[in-house]
Amino acid sequence: MKRKFSVLIILVFLSACERTTDNGEILKFYGDIKEDIGYSVAIAGDGYYIGGQLTEITRNGSQIVSSSKKPGIIKTGFDGNTVWKKYLGGRLEGSLSKVIVLSDGSVAAAGQVTDTITLKTDVFFAKINSDGTNPVWKTYSATGNLASKDLLQTFDGSLNPTGFIILGTTDVGRTVTSESVGNKEGKLDILLLRIDNTLHQLDPDPPVWGFPENDEGVSIKAAPDGGYIITGSTERYKTEGNKHDLLMLKTNNLGSETGYQIIGGADDEYATDFEVLNDGYVVVGNLGATGETQSVFVKKISLALDSLPLFSNSIVQSSSLSVNAMSKYKLSSFVLAGQTGTTSQSKMLIFAIDAGGNLIEGKEKISGSTGVQAAYDVVTDNDNNIIAIGKNTSGSNSMISLLKFSF
Repeated sequence: MKRKFSVLIILVFLSACERTTDNGEILKFYGDIKEDIGYSVAIAGDGYYIGGQLTEITRNGSQIVSSSKKPGIIKTGFDGNTVWKKYLGGRLEGSLSKVIVLSDGSVAAAGQVTDTITLKTDVFFAKINSDGTNPVWKTYSATGNLASKDLLQTFDGSLNPTGFIILGTTDVGRTVTSESVGNKEGKLDILLLRIDNTLHQLDPDPPVWGFPENDEGVSIKAAPDGGYIITGSTERYKTEGNKHDLLMLKTNNLGSETGYQIIGGADDEYATDFEVLNDGYVVVGNLGATGETQSVFVKKISLALDSLPLFSNSIVQSSSLSVNAMSKYKLSSFVLAGQTGTTSQSKMLIFAIDAGGNLIEGKEKISGSTGVQAAYDVVTDNDNNIIAIGKNTSGSNSMISLLKFSF
């Protein structure tokens, strides 16, 4: 089902980088020079945690001595004002893909770092107290390059926290014995890395899953019947003309695969996020690759993965439209966040859909100015405020952007 997309454009000029409007809308920017990008946001009891890439600058007076792209976390109040900021990773460069709030108010984060000498990429994990003290981190290495996509805290049967599971990727080759077994070196496979509360890696050989071409998970959540459910994309049927299809992967608590389903059509389908409901999974993603004219798909997948989708909708507009994240909104709706426009001129986009995957009239917002703006994550609070995090790029400089508003 295709639906037209009507939006109200709200221009935000860089000359007024920060503002709070009469209706409580907040727009904030964070960063220095070079590239600062917010990839994840989480709600704490006293504000927000923003995770992403922060440029660490060393100056001698007004002279820039050096700059380095670091995995970093910014803590803000509910007004968006910075409380503290931490650069992580030591000499390593990198970024964070996910931040989560723990029961004691502290923050945990996962991402990836690159050794500036060997250029090898490894998974990175960090924990910091709520007041910004006692940052601890660790890198996890293997043959080839590793990266992180998502992070979950794990619990035992009594709901005591036991550690974390990191959803990542690896490009290590595995023996290819048929078109559906193994991985070609340099292609991506899904990696599940389990660590305990002391950051100790639990599996010497973490579970790796995929076909010979690229397979990538983008989001992991606890499954209603135990274990985990992962959504992502696969090139399993690349030779049949479908370059990327939606992938749903089920695992047990140890991260071993217990079932999967590949759902695709004529277009490339790239899943970006999903939510777990009592009767299925609502998955969103993009039709078409980055750099192409994209549109958005919304599918509801049955808890029984081998069943047909419960519904499948398309959302299109005259220019390119893509989503990067979703969040539950009110009782039975969802908020989606991404961007609209071309790769050289785009704006931050947030809109709402109902339980059937249909646009909700009047629940859409576009925010941006000249350059490239995008929202990479979105969350909602108990007061139905929407908090989106992303980037605002002007020329060669990008800043982390936070937009807080309500429809």
